[in-house]
Amino acid sequence: MQWHFTRVLFVLALAALGVSRAADAHHSYARFDRCHPFTLSGEIDRVAWINPHVEISIRTEAGVTYTIVWLNLQQLARDGVERGALKVGDRIEITGAKQPQDTLRVVTLLTEIRRPSDGWVWSRPPQGC
Repeated sequence: MQWHFTRVLFVLALAALGVSRAADAHHSYARFDRCHPFTLSGEIDRVAWINPHVEISIRTEAGVTYTIVWLNLQQLARDGVERGALKVGDRIEITGAKQPQDTLRVVTLLTEIRRPSDGWVWSRPPQGC
């Protein structure tokens, strides 16, 4: 009986370790200010249609470059966004969350992307603050 109990504890410990490793593999959005939406406009310099997240680089009129971290490819497909919907050279406006200390110039937790030239819009409701 003691051996069985020890074995069960060992299996539970391994399962807990696996869950904590999976949680470590993903990142936290805690450092991003969801309560104060940030809107940015500029021209796309780069679009990487990759997992774990689609990444976009935008250069503003002032010449400042921001990295935009969007959703993953599967989430975007469910939203009806096809690979290639945004391209280098497109002028877009995005709304999302940035860090209060904006040293990295990263915007994520996007709620809207607009391309004024043709009226294309992608949006999602804010995730609370």
